[in-house]
Amino acid sequence: MIAELRDRFPDLPGSILWKTGLLFRGVRFTDALAEAVAEGAAPNFWPYRRRDARGQLELIPVPYLFRLEGGAVARVRVDDRSALDVRRDAAGFCLWSGSERLCAIEFVRAHAWQDHRTRDGSTPSAAGVEQLGDMLVVNVAPGCEYFTVRDEEGDVRRCRFCAYGRFDQRSVALGQARGRVPLEPALLARLEEVLRVAAEAGEARHVYLTGGSLLDPADEARRYLPLVAAARRAVGDRLRVTCGSGAVDPKDSARYRDAGADSCCYNLEVWDAETFRAVCPGKAAAVGRERWIAALLGAVEVFGRGNVGSAFVAGVEQPTPAPGMSTERMMASIVEGATFLLDHGVMPLYSPLWPVEGTPYGAADGLAPERYLEIEREVYRLRAARRFPVPPWLICRGCSYMLLEVDFDHALGLAA
Repeated sequence: MIAELRDRFPDLPGSILWKTGLLFRGVRFTDALAEAVAEGAAPNFWPYRRRDARGQLELIPVPYLFRLEGGAVARVRVDDRSALDVRRDAAGFCLWSGSERLCAIEFVRAHAWQDHRTRDGSTPSAAGVEQLGDMLVVNVAPGCEYFTVRDEEGDVRRCRFCAYGRFDQRSVALGQARGRVPLEPALLARLEEVLRVAAEAGEARHVYLTGGSLLDPADEARRYLPLVAAARRAVGDRLRVTCGSGAVDPKDSARYRDAGADSCCYNLEVWDAETFRAVCPGKAAAVGRERWIAALLGAVEVFGRGNVGSAFVAGVEQPTPAPGMSTERMMASIVEGATFLLDHGVMPLYSPLWPVEGTPYGAADGLAPERYLEIEREVYRLRAARRFPVPPWLICRGCSYMLLEVDFDHALGLAA
């Protein structure tokens, strides 16, 4: 795959191509991965699974994030069909493609705060805090209400590409109940304790608050305001706090700011209006595309240019249940949306459509790696023309493990 990408994108540096290979193809399992975890690499949520000589299932911890030469990070995805693998020599760990050594690599280590236990004995994850590179991701209410409501045809109104937001053992463990907006005071206290310890440890750079969606923007604000306030009390002025709720009206963006948020990220997911209705029926019904865009523009008035972001799923425009687009029309739609948002002070970010179990997408529906690079290159050109790099508060080289915008900015000279 690396050779094919080199031939197709001779203008792009190896670091971007290697990361693309890791994102889309992963690496074969080697003992070097297990050794890295034993030596302090932050472990993946999903261990490597294999059968031993007796047919017994083995679960082998593997790292969560690669760190490539130059500082880029990428998720560790183990796939024994990949042509890439990790080996070890006297100098350390290296990434190989067949007989070609690509680059030296490291693995992101677990932060010291992950060993902390709260006053009631809870782990950081039980307080809704996870480490994503140098970012503290807070998700104390992962269940999404769009999974609980149906349209006139009986279809659940979740975003079609998402399988993450079901109410399950995660939401139960965090005390989240369907339809209840406020968060438990004990959970907020636990969260505040963990964030304070993490901020004092000095390993993290920013905090991102996220969670499952509610069915009313006003309820989003009611849930997130105490969360923002707790995060700000915990980290003081040491870390940046970004509120990643669903879209809220400008007056509630101002309340986020006044409670302690530095910035916000309201994820529209797809620019095309018809595709938005088909692929994000919950967001379309509860908020609507025009109100969502107005929320983003209003947030710029509150937080300022470059302090508002919105994530998109590139490639969701083409397969069913979207109405369908040619590749040329999809590219034009993405460029149209990125141009509009950048010109209005909003930073768009694009992850590729990853077909996952529990969604209507099969393996063939995923965005091809070469198409993703074409999209990222076109949007980079828009940022470069405006001298508008991805702001590090939103995502940086230390946490951009499944995106390429920051890598383009650094490799091609636009970095903030």
